[in-house]
Amino acid sequence: MKQSLAIIITLMLLAGVSTAQAYDIVVVKNGDEMPMAQVVRAFGDKLVHLLPARGVKSIEPHRFREIDIRRNPIKSAVEQEILASRPDLILTLGRNALLAVRDISEIPIIYLLVVAPEIIIENRDNITGVNLEIPVKLQFDELTRLLPRVRRIGVIYNTGHSAMEIQEARQARADLQFVALHAKSAREVPASLEELRGRVDLIWLLPDIIVTNPQILESYFLFSFENRVPVLAFSEKYLKSGAALVVTFDMAAMGEQAAVMAARILLGSPVSGVPPADITRVKTIVNPTVARKLQLVIPEDASP
Repeated sequence: MKQSLAIIITLMLLAGVSTAQAYDIVVVKNGDEMPMAQVVRAFGDKLVHLLPARGVKSIEPHRFREIDIRRNPIKSAVEQEILASRPDLILTLGRNALLAVRDISEIPIIYLLVVAPEIIIENRDNITGVNLEIPVKLQFDELTRLLPRVRRIGVIYNTGHSAMEIQEARQARADLQFVALHAKSAREVPASLEELRGRVDLIWLLPDIIVTNPQILESYFLFSFENRVPVLAFSEKYLKSGAALVVTFDMAAMGEQAAVMAARILLGSPVSGVPPADITRVKTIVNPTVARKLQLVIPEDASP
């Protein structure tokens, strides 16, 4: 906490220097989906706040230019366009965008919305970003804030896809009991749910393609309503299906987090000194209809 406060104070002090210059930022993306627009807007607003452009070198504010690789899918052409303009920083949104620029070594690169970025960036020392994974502790801290009486967590998982999440959850929240059942295939999920009957206060839905494929999802929500056991999910799309609450990505927060990293780099910190970071803020959504049906008691002061 002290280290984070020191970083913010340093950025604010440096941002106040009257000779702060305007910076050129290239945003590389793959399409115009709403999440990308949210991230870019939050990134830009936060960066302007941290590094207000002013002084004789900055008649214009920071300049943002977007390259959509759907319209220009040739990697070499994207690289050439970026290198010709020599921006101060590259912000990439999505896996394909990062792949398109990863061989550029002369310019700092910050990535967002990339699953398993370490596979792409390997040992490159000019690339950093925000990892697209919600830390388990954040997820269950939100659960406890909303449903403090929940202690027994039921979860069905496949060893090859999500065993690590179970281990992380037990380490992060030793005060909770995780009743974890392994399923080799989706066909085993209904029987595993029956095994959890009467033993858990909540079902934790994992992003595990084996045990949460579309053909089997109905089993979770049927179990939920029959047993008055809420389902905690990871994506808003499950709210319509019957999830009681969702802890998911906060796109604006991710953009702001990337902007803090960008400000440090633009002010002179080496990219290697700004390592990839986990998400620090999430978005939590309660399904009020399901909450009423399950007779969940959510504290009135539970809003963030």
